[in-house]
Amino acid sequence: MALLLQLPEDVLYLVLSYLDCRALGRLAQVCRTLYLFTRRDAVWRGVATQSLHSGLTRPGADLYPEIPLKERVRVSRNWERGHLRSHILLRWRTNLMSGIQLDRDVLYLSHAADIRVYRLCASTTRLHKPIAVFSGHQEDVCAFVVTDTHLVSAGGDGKIIARHRWSPQVVEYCGHRQEVNCVDCQGSVVVSGSRDRTARVWMLSSEQCGKCAHTIPTYDRVWSVAISPSLSSFVTGTSCCEDLTPLRMWDTERGQLVTNVGGPFRRGAGVLDVIFESPILLLSCGFDTYIRYWDLRVSSRKCVMEWEEPHDSALYCLQSNGSHMIASGSAHYGVVRLWDKRQTGCLKNKMLCLGVRNQSYTCESGYCCVESQCCSYYHQLWWFWLVWTIIVVLSCFCICQHRRTKLRLQQQQRQHEINLIAYREVHNYAAPPFYLRFLPDYLLPAYEEAVRRPATPPPPYSAGPRHPSITSVELLPPLLAHQGDTGQDSVPLGVSEDELEERAAVRQEEHGKDGTAGRQRHFTGDSGIEVCGCGQDDTPMEPLDLCHGCRPCDPGDEEPIAESVAEGDRDPQAGRPDTQS
Repeated sequence: MALLLQLPEDVLYLVLSYLDCRALGRLAQVCRTLYLFTRRDAVWRGVATQSLHSGLTRPGADLYPEIPLKERVRVSRNWERGHLRSHILLRWRTNLMSGIQLDRDVLYLSHAADIRVYRLCASTTRLHKPIAVFSGHQEDVCAFVVTDTHLVSAGGDGKIIARHRWSPQVVEYCGHRQEVNCVDCQGSVVVSGSRDRTARVWMLSSEQCGKCAHTIPTYDRVWSVAISPSLSSFVTGTSCCEDLTPLRMWDTERGQLVTNVGGPFRRGAGVLDVIFESPILLLSCGFDTYIRYWDLRVSSRKCVMEWEEPHDSALYCLQSNGSHMIASGSAHYGVVRLWDKRQTGCLKNKMLCLGVRNQSYTCESGYCCVESQCCSYYHQLWWFWLVWTIIVVLSCFCICQHRRTKLRLQQQQRQHEINLIAYREVHNYAAPPFYLRFLPDYLLPAYEEAVRRPATPPPPYSAGPRHPSITSVELLPPLLAHQGDTGQDSVPLGVSEDELEERAAVRQEEHGKDGTAGRQRHFTGDSGIEVCGCGQDDTPMEPLDLCHGCRPCDPGDEEPIAESVAEGDRDPQAGRPDTQS
């Protein structure tokens, strides 16, 4: 080890350039001298150029010279492994599609019709109050770009506003008839694209300030624009709703078409974002869920590499660090994915979670759900099963209630049909009108309708049952006495005297229980029971004081009635009384 420390620094740099980051980390633990030597940026430059994002571009420029290169390599290694920690810096009450751009430690964020500026630091966990607010648009800000000298924004009102970052100078450009979807600025050149199917070139120079240099008809809605670092050309990305190539390159000075980038695209595979890494290298993404890498030196018709979104969702924006890393934002729950140009798929995102006693653990797949483990699916959460249990219980309850209601309605409908059939058979008339079908079936017809109906004739008499009004139990003793006085047989044919006495006793008992003093009943053919109005006072009627048509009978009529009854007992054919009398 002493011989290693005796080597010159340039030789030692050459030896350490063959080591990877793990070997350099172990070498720094040997002694204090090697620890201090390996902290130099020159030792880590070789490793940093191969890292995912270390701030070193391909030409060799350093984007973050204030941050030690060793620290940037460590962060880059964590990104490659998917180890990250997320914080919610700002939250809105409404859903907004905001534009965002980071310029070192200053964050620019579009919020509705304003652009807010926030200061970030290492200990920032929450953004509260912006340090500056830029306004001027009447509608929402659709896109903006931050350069070294200007802040250029485009809004839904068709205006483009260019603000100088270090002075109050503001310039407005008005030329588009509809909302401006995209804008880009390089040097003194500003290019904008709108829904009115045009792309316009503007100049920030004092001679042509506020004037449009070129108006280019694209014959399709423009979603993205990008100016080449050489300022000689720019690229427009359209919605691909027409039979035109969505990615086209135009000349900045003349405003003419230079070439079509890419072959035939599927209809609707619009280009939503496009950026230049160099004057010859180009990145694009869009609705077809692909990120394409174009090298204009090789061919403008076919891309050199392409990466597909794993969830088959549209890619709205992308950004490159100029080296190996690409970051893309997709429509799948607002997911931001990291891509390595040296690989064919996206990098896995692993969450760094805080557990018991603030001890951190890494979720290689899924998300943080409990204190010491990760959850990849919702079925591993207790509240997921609780929600499903409540849903199943409520569904079963609703099904039971529906079935009970259905059976009750069916039973009511069946009973309604039975009552309707019985009512029609009794009254023998057609079905009631529609507005009467919902009335109860047991209601009797109106009095006027019953009066207008013809009287129903009584049913024909038969030899079986006798007329109840003249076969009363009170007729038997006088009838037998009258038959004995006239010399006729006191017993009807086929009936003995004992049977007659038993029948008389039974009928007398029934009459004593159910009979009503002073009122007599007899059956008719139409209404069933008719109550005689005779003897309405409290005086009881005699046994043979029967009436016909509410007329009291004469006492002299008792004997003919008794004789007719006796003759009816002897001869069944003669037992039918005269209906006309």
